[in-house]
Amino acid sequence: MGTHTCTVSLIIGAYAAITSPSTFITSQLPYHEPADPISPAVVILAYTLGSLFLLLAGYALTCTVLTLDGNVTKYYLLFAACGDIGHLVANYAGMGSAVFWAYREWNEVMWGNIAVTIFLFLNRLGTVLGLFGMPGWVTAGKAKKV
Repeated sequence: MGTHTCTVSLIIGAYAAITSPSTFITSQLPYHEPADPISPAVVILAYTLGSLFLLLAGYALTCTVLTLDGNVTKYYLLFAACGDIGHLVANYAGMGSAVFWAYREWNEVMWGNIAVTIFLFLNRLGTVLGLFGMPGWVTAGKAKKV
């Protein structure tokens, strides 16, 4: 479930960033002033972020669904969890404490940036720790030893 949620959220983020960079940019905070026209440099950053989302979606699929090596999945999940922490810290730094914790004022983009990231972080760690059952790489390793 977490892998598919991650892939879907990355594709949605890519779609939002690429199809409407100015809306994507101004939606990073709950209160924004229209910034028309958006700086060309900021538009480039939005398109680049959208492209990176697509790249990460490909990595997520490759490292969790397409691989036959459980260690690849395990280490991907751990590195992705580290990226989740970095993403949350970046949002906290940019939003400030008052905005970051004011979840009742969040828009859709902020829910994705914060709540979905927290969900994915917990899901990734829970999977690696076996909280949802024994991960495939553990059961596969035991089957080979028997």
